[in-house]
Amino acid sequence: MERGRSIDDGKTIQLLLWVKEGEDDEFEAAVGNDSSITEVKQFSEDTSREDDVRRLYRVEFAEAAITVAPGSAWIERGVILLDAVGTFEGWEVRLLVPDREAFTSSIDWWQANFGSVSVDALYSSADDSGGTGLTSLQYDALLRALETGYFDVPRRTTLEELADEFDISAQALSVRLRKGTATLVGNSVAEDPI
Repeated sequence: MERGRSIDDGKTIQLLLWVKEGEDDEFEAAVGNDSSITEVKQFSEDTSREDDVRRLYRVEFAEAAITVAPGSAWIERGVILLDAVGTFEGWEVRLLVPDREAFTSSIDWWQANFGSVSVDALYSSADDSGGTGLTSLQYDALLRALETGYFDVPRRTTLEELADEFDISAQALSVRLRKGTATLVGNSVAEDPI
């Protein structure tokens, strides 16, 4: 299950959830047994990928659920939900948190209301890489390559010219760019980020 979008107006919470084909019967049974859910409606079906058919559902929660809904608690703390993927074992979420205090209080709130939390990674916006998973050298090389037109078609600079700016060999820069690109792609589109 993957979160598509959420709407929290203080009176109701609606989630748009993508459910993979084959998991929809279990999903419908689970939400049917949840007293905090007032309505479930299938909106559409995505069949663009043969091996990954999924259905979009709108789930509306009762007003009583708002007091323990993560969305309300996160809004109070300035936390933004970037991505959420759920299975019957639990949820994996990516959050943008304004500071350490908001992070800590969000974790404490979650544990008090829902149980255990496991934090896989923390990134600081103060990092040179902007939380991309890149090393600072990879980040600088990719950014400069972009700025100077290395990725343009046709290219506006060569690998050798770019390498001279960093005072390294073209081969070393090529490796740095390839590894940085692999990290970005892996963290952006892979099912299990690098």
